[in-house]
Formats: sequence, C-alpha cells, structure tokens
Amino acid sequence: MEVSLRPAAGPCAIAGSLFTMGNATSKTARKLPKRAHPPSGSQRVAAREVKDQAIQDDAQDPDFMSNLSRLGVVNVDHNMKTVRPHEKARKMIERRIESEEQAASMHATRNHVQASTLTYLLDQRKSNISEQELASLTDKYGMDIEKLEGVSAHIASPSISGESVVRRVRNEDGEEEVAAMAIWVKR
Repeated sequence: MEVSLRPAAGPCAIAGSLFTMGNATSKTARKLPKRAHPPSGSQRVAAREVKDQAIQDDAQDPDFMSNLSRLGVVNVDHNMKTVRPHEKARKMIERRIESEEQAASMHATRNHVQASTLTYLLDQRKSNISEQELASLTDKYGMDIEKLEGVSAHIASPSISGESVVRRVRNEDGEEEVAAMAIWVKR
C-alpha cells in the first residue's frame, strides 16, 4: 500500500481516497457517476398482443392448476355488506357542516337550544307548572315537549333549595358572594 503524507492541515491521500485533516472531520471524497443511467422506462418489456408458446406453457402450469382444483368452486356472497371505513368519517364531517350552517343562520332551528335554555326548561318542568304552561314555554323556546321529556329521562339538572341561599358581601365595592345548596328533584 502506498501512502503519501502531507502536512497535518492539508489533504492526505491514503490508498486512492482523499481525506482532509486538521480542523475538519475526515471525510471520503465524493465520487459522482461519469455517465447518466438510462431511464427506467426503456428497460421495460412491452406486453405482447399475440400469445406465443411461452405464454401458453405458463398458462398450463400443473402446480397452479392443481391448486385451483384443490380450492374448488368459490361461493361469492353478494349480500355481503360493503365496508367503507371512510364513510363514517364523511358522515361526521357532513353533520358538523350542517350544525355550523344552522348555527350561522339567522333562523332558529327547532329542538336546538343552548345549554342554559335547556337547564331552564328542565327546571321549569320539575317545578309544579301545568302541562299547558310547559307546552307554551317549550314552544316559546323552539323545542318540542316530547323532546324535552325524552331529554329529561337521561339528564337531570340541579335545583337550588330556596332556604339554603346565603348571600355575603365580599368587599367595599359591593361584590356579593352567593352560596346555595343544590338539590336533585325528579318529576
């Protein structure tokens, strides 16, 4: 092996490779190809239009035919449900868009109320008001009484006991702190 040494700060040639020494990290010199590679499309073989003997022999493969006969007749279930996992995500996005359009419109949508309104309606339902008063109240807020009854079967809002309300003044500015006992009332 032939080695030529140069000063430490300069390049050094060892067995045909060029290294830089000193402050820089030693790296092998990069060699670029001398000619461009032919494009990969030129290497592809075009499909034949006419079946020749090689294609016929390949089609008569005995192992392939024995595997096919071992499989037997394949039954296709045409009633099988097509699985589309993206369908669920698409429907969710459509519902969000619908909801945003309804929220942006100036017209109120029936049975879509804010949480505070729903809490108020549930509290009114728990209080001893008549069915006619509750029906007029739900109609005023744009909600069907049947929907309110359905929601009330699954959601309960806390009520405030009238005797438990305690009011305290916090500072000279007159800020008031209100404490109350929450109770759960079922109708």
